[in-house]
Amino acid sequence: MAYLNKSLTGLDECFNIRENTNSTKQSEYRLLPSASVDQAIGKEESEMKVLYLRHLLEKDLKAADFKWSLFIAACHTYRLDTCLKPFPPMYIKNEIKDIDGLRKAIEYIPPLSIVAQELKEPNVYDTKGSSIELLFWVLVKLRDMRIKTVNKDCHESVLKRVNSELTVAAPNLIFQVASSKLISAEQRWRQLAKGHNTFYAYHGSRLENFHSIIHYGLQQHLCKESLFGKGIYLSSELAVSLPYSPVGYGWGGSLLGSDMSCVALCEVINHPDVKLGDTNNSARNLAPESIGGKVPNKYCIVLNNDLVRIRYLLVYSQEFGCLRSSHTTGFLGWLKQHKLLTFMLGYVVLLASIGLSQNRNVERYFRLLINKFGLD
Repeated sequence: MAYLNKSLTGLDECFNIRENTNSTKQSEYRLLPSASVDQAIGKEESEMKVLYLRHLLEKDLKAADFKWSLFIAACHTYRLDTCLKPFPPMYIKNEIKDIDGLRKAIEYIPPLSIVAQELKEPNVYDTKGSSIELLFWVLVKLRDMRIKTVNKDCHESVLKRVNSELTVAAPNLIFQVASSKLISAEQRWRQLAKGHNTFYAYHGSRLENFHSIIHYGLQQHLCKESLFGKGIYLSSELAVSLPYSPVGYGWGGSLLGSDMSCVALCEVINHPDVKLGDTNNSARNLAPESIGGKVPNKYCIVLNNDLVRIRYLLVYSQEFGCLRSSHTTGFLGWLKQHKLLTFMLGYVVLLASIGLSQNRNVERYFRLLINKFGLD
């Protein structure tokens, strides 16, 4: 368990034992036959992966579930070349992506709450090694962007980062996207931010796009909207960005719900390459190659990818909301969650009532009951 105290930034060194010729472990392995060395190293690496993955799931299960859902959403889109980036290297054979094999492997992975329990079993890697490798790669190895669950009490403070005027439904969940200061993209952003103010704005996109977005950032050339010029379109109003984030299918085993939509809350540098609709400055409210004229009010268009960074992800999930309400409203919540069954039971009761009302014995008994209580 001592491995859990190590920083994830040192993960590559932990998994690169063979290249560290000065390590004590290496000198010990030299006393063994080569086959035994490989077996010992492989055993240690697999145990470490299980420990790291288990620690991650126990620490923030919702964030891990959400990140896994985004990955699966990208796996099931037809736009694999743009959405499923990065692609798991263990499913690339002879430079050909084995998407069918990847999709089949995903089907065998149970809900992450069950995975967290299975990881406590001894020798779990021997029976579920391929699933652990894939989960480890998605949830741990891809650590350039760390997703963290924002406490419900802090949702309002996050949303107040943007001065919105239009009323819109609050998201069910908010996740923080934390990036290391050592990442080149974050370093470029911080360098460009010197001498400039920053502001927050929303960006809507389809669910399957976010696996690529959280790892590579928003890309200008992938944005289809170009009426007011080419660039990354954002808005100061959540109500404006929400229509660009339709409900998509994530993962059937998700505790957040299989159907969800996602909106990014971004931090933008107030740079001349950011065109604003809320200004009268002609140099700032008109983007190049615009065919629609000035940038509309409540919009901004970013012409340089390095000027915008995703800080939060707002998630809307109807199933997650229903699940929470069912726990707080008891029987009524159960009826809302099982609408089809409730409708069928109501229909059966209606048919039974009609049948009994036409039965003479029931009618006679009903009349006697009325006479007994003097209700006639």
